[in-house]
Amino acid sequence: MERRLPPEYVGWQAHEPAFRRMTTPELVSEVQDGAPDRRLAALSVIDLAEVDYETVEHWIRALPDAEANELAGAIPVQRPHASCREDVRWVDVARIGYERRRLPTFLVMLFSSLEALEARGCPEAAGAWELISDWLGGMYDRLVETSDEEAQADVSLFVFENYLDRAPVFEAFCGILTRQRSLAQRVSANPSWLLSELSDAQKRAALRDAEEGGGLPFHESWKLLSNR
Repeated sequence: MERRLPPEYVGWQAHEPAFRRMTTPELVSEVQDGAPDRRLAALSVIDLAEVDYETVEHWIRALPDAEANELAGAIPVQRPHASCREDVRWVDVARIGYERRRLPTFLVMLFSSLEALEARGCPEAAGAWELISDWLGGMYDRLVETSDEEAQADVSLFVFENYLDRAPVFEAFCGILTRQRSLAQRVSANPSWLLSELSDAQKRAALRDAEEGGGLPFHESWKLLSNR
């Protein structure tokens, strides 16, 4: 399905063939100084691994949402000859991008980058999962504090529905349940939503934490889950 973009980006795809022949410095120049349609096209073909970290951070802060989304999608994942250190860098870039922009594309790329670290067998993978899971708990709390319900839904859709089988993410999720009444109530009232694929021990732990956070009593939520 074609993306809906503001009118200033009309025709951006027409630039792609020529831009694919450009050097990275030329593409950086387009992103810095080009018209909106040219910036978007440049971001769609640029190799971010060849762009310095400070420039990428500046783009995260400054680019309009449509271009920041394209930037997030350009984060390299599972590059054949990349080092583990480079992959850790992209985890950090995606985290910073989500913190500053709250665009779900950055969230998706963050966890894709963690999976890439893991798939490569990088020794940093376990620590990265722990670090990002701890960050996720604090980030979710901030989303609640700012009443950003759309971002909360993104975290549920792109993280909780896909990564609760990872121990650090599950631990962070359970911590959130004890602190955030709305999520605790939703999970305990419909436990199959997020818990159906987990072990019984994990289901019990999550529902007890949901009870602690203001959800249904454990015996009620467990009955709901068992009946389904």
